[in-house]
Parts: sequence; structure tokens; C-alpha cells
Amino acid sequence: MNIECVHINKGRLECILKLRVSTELKDADIIWTSMQVDDDVKRAAGITDQQYINQFPFEACLVMKHHLAETIQKAHGSPDWLHPTYNLESHLSQLIGDYYARKRDGMNNLWILKPWNMARTIDTTVTDNLSAIIRLMETGPKICQKYIERPALFQGKKFDLRYIVLVRSVKPLELFLADVFWVRLANNQYTLDKHSLFEYETHFTVMNYRGVLNHKNTPEFVKEFEQEHQVKWLDIHERVRNMIRSVFEAAATVHPEMHSPMSRAMYGVDVMLDSSFQPKLLEVTYCPDCTRACKYDTQAIGGGGELLKGSDFYNYVFGCLFLDETRHVCPL
Repeated sequence: MNIECVHINKGRLECILKLRVSTELKDADIIWTSMQVDDDVKRAAGITDQQYINQFPFEACLVMKHHLAETIQKAHGSPDWLHPTYNLESHLSQLIGDYYARKRDGMNNLWILKPWNMARTIDTTVTDNLSAIIRLMETGPKICQKYIERPALFQGKKFDLRYIVLVRSVKPLELFLADVFWVRLANNQYTLDKHSLFEYETHFTVMNYRGVLNHKNTPEFVKEFEQEHQVKWLDIHERVRNMIRSVFEAAATVHPEMHSPMSRAMYGVDVMLDSSFQPKLLEVTYCPDCTRACKYDTQAIGGGGELLKGSDFYNYVFGCLFLDETRHVCPL
């Protein structure tokens, strides 16, 4: 079996003895790329329907934030794990109504604005000012989502979790969750003081592109988190698993046209916990940055705590997606 890799560390893949890297796109059995491949690209590159590709048709229903919210709302209504979310291009009046209802009832009115299709918290703003929300629409299309004002904290700091989901099939739905996941920590102590809303290192957790990255190995984080909050991580993990399954069930139900027998894909799912340790969905990312998964050795949470070598991460991913292996992944 041959493989064509684009924008990925080929050295990591060459250690998979059952696969080899192809230098010619037309000779590859698998196209692995971080760029969108539409029909025009396929024709220009000579990609055929007999080649596997690491993306599903219509996956925008998951990876674009306004479509993700719409997909979940169509399938599940308003689940507890998705905070109220409005597409400012089409539902501004509904947001304004919600804003004033919350103001009338004395409820928290802090919102986060996110561009439809940007990562790394680019052009993302936290505010409780309705005029600012409306004005920020001028910088590009956005969603406005109720801010999680009472998140679970780790040693007083905000954090979120990046999970890796592997999709073999949409119909039937075949999902796997990688044993490897990691925590992303804010640098500053969490506060809702108004002046802090402009402090990136207080309210945001993605530090590997700016700020100072304080990496915390997952087993250490889990152990210390359990001790700090007197909770069992495996209980939290089970709730996260159920939520992630529901997200992809929504996509498969609302958009059955996603089905493609030659598609396999890896997605990053970002999750935050509230102060009651209930998971909240943040976003789903296509072809996620897995640098941390490859860079650091870690241990599986639960079971025997088996060593997970960073250099083998893509072995597990490709083994699951293309060779029907289930080493260090578990079905959802």
C-alpha cells in the first residue's frame, strides 16, 4: 500500500512497516492532506475514486462553527453540552432577544465571539457589551456563544481538553477515540474582572502559537485534578465519550450525504468542563495539529496505564483508519 502525505511529518509515517510513502500522487492508495480537496482539485491532481482520502464530503457541518451549531440543534435541540449559540449573519435578532431577557432576569451576560472558520482563537473576543458584539460583525462572519463563565479550574487556571476522534465510516457510523488526549492550560489565574477579558493568557488556553506554553503531561494532570476536586476522572471521561458520540451521530443523521466509502478522517474535538465537571463542546477541527501527541510519551488513562510513545502516535491512527487495527484506540 502506498501513501501520499501532504503537510505532515513523513518521518513519523515511515515507521509504519505496512505502509510506505509514495512520491507520486497518482500512485498513492491514500491521500493525506490538510488542504480541502474538491472536485476541481481532484481533476487537476488526477485523484481518482479508487484512492482513500482523509476527509469526508460535507464535513463542514462539523468543522465550521456555525454549521456545527446548526447540525447539533437540528439533531438534538439544545443539549446541555452545547451553550446557546447564534450565527450573527442570520440570527442576530434572536441573540438580541436572548441578551435582553438575560439582562432582565439578572443572569450572566458574558458572550464569546468566534469566526466561522478560524483556529487558534484568532479574532475571538469575550464581552458582555451588546454594542461591541454588533460592531465586531464588521471583522467577518461569526458565531456568538454564551461564555462558560464558571469552568472547572486546575490550580485556579482555566483549561480545555483536546481529544482525537477517528472516523472510519459514516454509514454505518464507525468512530474511535484515541487513547492519547491532552490538556491545554491558561497561564494566568482565572477571573471575571472586566479588565481581564482582554487578557489572552487568562481566558484562552492555546499557547503553542503565542504566549508561553506550560505543557502538563496528561497522567500528571489527571492525578492532580482528581486530588484537587475529589472526583474520578473515568466518570468524566465517560461523559465526554457520550457527548462526542452524540456530536458525530448528529452529523450522520442530519447530513447522510457525508457517507463516502473511500473517506477516512481524523478530527480534533475540543472540550471544556464546567464547575460541575460536565463536558461542554467547544469546536471540532479538521486535520488537527498533533504535535503534542507526537512529541511527548504518555500513559493510557485507565486500564493498565500502558506507555504510549509519541513517535508511534500516527501508527495507531493509520492502523485504525486503514488497517482495521484498534491498538490504543477505543470504539465510541
